Amino acid sequence: MIATGGTLWLLHANAWGLGGRSPVLNYDTSQYALAARELASHGRLATTFALPLELSRHARPPWPLAVVQPGLVLVEAAIFKLAPREASLGGRQLAHLYRPDEREWLVLLLPILCYLAIATLLAFAASRLLRRHAPDLPGPRRTAAAFTLGFMFLLDPEAQHFATSGFTELPFTLGLLAAVVGLAFGWAPRRPLLFGLLLGVTGSFRANMLWLAPVLALAAAMLAPRGRRLRVLVFALSGCVLPLVPWWWYKWRAFGSPSWDLTRFVVWDGVEGRTWFSLYHLPELPPLPAGFAAAKLLAAKTLRNLPALLLASLTGPRALWLGAIVAWLVALRPPRALAVPALAVLAAFGLSLALAAVSIPWLRYVFPARVACEAAGLLALWALVARLQPPVAPAAAARALHIVAALLALGWGGFQSARANAEAAATSQERGVPGTLTLLQISVLMNREIPAGEPVMSNLGPALAWQARRPVLHLALSPGDLESCRRRLEFRHVLLVFRDPSRAWPGWTEVVAHPEQAVRNPEWNLARVRVWRSEDGFSLVWFELGPPAVRLAER
Repeated sequence: MIATGGTLWLLHANAWGLGGRSPVLNYDTSQYALAARELASHGRLATTFALPLELSRHARPPWPLAVVQPGLVLVEAAIFKLAPREASLGGRQLAHLYRPDEREWLVLLLPILCYLAIATLLAFAASRLLRRHAPDLPGPRRTAAAFTLGFMFLLDPEAQHFATSGFTELPFTLGLLAAVVGLAFGWAPRRPLLFGLLLGVTGSFRANMLWLAPVLALAAAMLAPRGRRLRVLVFALSGCVLPLVPWWWYKWRAFGSPSWDLTRFVVWDGVEGRTWFSLYHLPELPPLPAGFAAAKLLAAKTLRNLPALLLASLTGPRALWLGAIVAWLVALRPPRALAVPALAVLAAFGLSLALAAVSIPWLRYVFPARVACEAAGLLALWALVARLQPPVAPAAAARALHIVAALLALGWGGFQSARANAEAAATSQERGVPGTLTLLQISVLMNREIPAGEPVMSNLGPALAWQARRPVLHLALSPGDLESCRRRLEFRHVLLVFRDPSRAWPGWTEVVAHPEQAVRNPEWNLARVRVWRSEDGFSLVWFELGPPAVRLAER
């Protein structure tokens, strides 16, 4: 299984051209890597990348962590601390003043390990459950069933994608599955505090565990004897809170509130004309609805996004797996020890759908609960087939149906995996972010002309902050918003990197298409411009700004 997982990982990484036409770090993963490097190098929870919205609270770099969660930051910082401080490409350096930091490859270590660990955990849990609840099942068939669940996960193209990037999905999925296994084996109600600690550590990777933890803690309480249920619930929730208290204390000191998180604004994306860009790329807090009006708008958004999200989550045999869990619960009335974990899996899947619908309706936010749901669904389908009466399905027919279900799961995974690799190879040729070599060349040029530590503004955001090792402010919403950003943070350089003007942000399309004319606009204060095109087909427009308007007024 380990060899198969490694092979699938390599195939997907090669399809993306990882480390070449596709950088190892993307927008999300580079934010975690930046924070981890700051922690490993300077011992502080901070980052050298900020969105314009963050200037409303903290203007100067390094900025406190307003977006990322602490779990992955701490793990990557520990890895960086153990790794060599400097690295260069194959022992070569691009310039005397710049050494590329190849520690970016180390961010893949945890996702790869979690990718393989999840498959192993699924196989182990399936084997133990079948041994306990289907003792008459022959050993070879039990082993085949266990490996089917492991390989079904390894063939999931979304899992392969998360394993080739430093995302938080796979660590979170591993923790969620471990919690479900703890419920199924009865460990959770016997060790509620440890179970809660598991939930808390898992929640340090993704904040939506705050919504799932009460459901899982309640499931553990339902599995406990009647007189101990309240105690189990309290201990589980207490254990969940303990690992997160230091993080909430940090948020309170940095932002004045333990619940401060910029991701909370994303729920307003698509509401009353707001977009992700308009919310995050202006240097002031956006005016937002409150009270009943806010609840009404968010409920309408959730109901609008939910049908399409649900349909996308149930493509292929996924609807069969979900239906099998419901049919198994209704038709077979399993014992509490199995029914409660199954209900917890369904509840986690439903909550994940709702949370994705109210924020950004992406399937990646449903992925952890979907993995648990699919594994439980296949086991439930096998149980339903095994309980069919001989006149309906003789023993030979039941075995055939078991094999068909396994082949369906593996066949669908193989088909999806092959299709995803083909799409990755095509998509990587048209990525909106330049390749690794172009990023390195931009960083060398910047470090030659801009003093170290001076911030710049660019749409490359955290990817440029990692490569250039300097503070980077994400691009403002439009050229007219540059001065409002400069009133909070002084910077002199703006770098625009888009494949062509049609790919530029709406407010910057004309600037990228006609940069020489943009310099003539006195309101934008663009003093000088340089334009060139990279070898991988990106237009680079570098503006040098005039003195800030505030400074001119003072003079």
